[in-house]
Amino acid sequence: MKYYRHSILVVLLILIYCLSFSPVTIKAAEAGPEAQLKSSIDKLLLVLRDENLKSPEKDQLRRKRIAEVVFMQFNMPRMAKLSLGRGWRKLSPAQREHFAEIYQKLLAKSYVATIDGYAGEKISYVKEIIKGNKAEVRTLVIGSGKEIPLNYRMKLDSGRWLIYDVIIENVSLVRNYRSQFMPIMEKSGYDELVKQIEHKLAATEAPKNG
Repeated sequence: MKYYRHSILVVLLILIYCLSFSPVTIKAAEAGPEAQLKSSIDKLLLVLRDENLKSPEKDQLRRKRIAEVVFMQFNMPRMAKLSLGRGWRKLSPAQREHFAEIYQKLLAKSYVATIDGYAGEKISYVKEIIKGNKAEVRTLVIGSGKEIPLNYRMKLDSGRWLIYDVIIENVSLVRNYRSQFMPIMEKSGYDELVKQIEHKLAATEAPKNG
């Protein structure tokens, strides 16, 4: 199964975005989308700077902690729903919950695989657009003489602005996953889609020989 080729880069840039800000503390109920993104960096930086997690034997634990912190800012059920498209309506509540879980694992695998790829890129804020309970924070990733547009679409949920899509160079993360998932759902059904995703996850977890 072929997955969205930009997904690894997208998740890496999310990490870069996080590393580009100094820690701040803002109450979620009082903060807008941009401010809440900045506020969430406190916890991430604590993990990244934790000397107790930097030894090789703590590698898996460190990556697990980093992923947990980052995904606190994501509306994973909504991302999973948008990525599955109209096939979402056919799922039972239990299937929706399960799909959101494996979808997060899929993103997490891409994320942890790129942790060491950070090369000092910087972020420039371009614009924050708020329309009702939705917002878009537009940024530029600057590095190696290039500027890459990276935008975050967010939705207000119980007082928190949560990410539900990431747009890199005008390409949507959830739309590209949907273009991968929907044909499988329509041709072979939900169980086959889950089987292929779980097979991919198992392959990344398998120990390498040699």
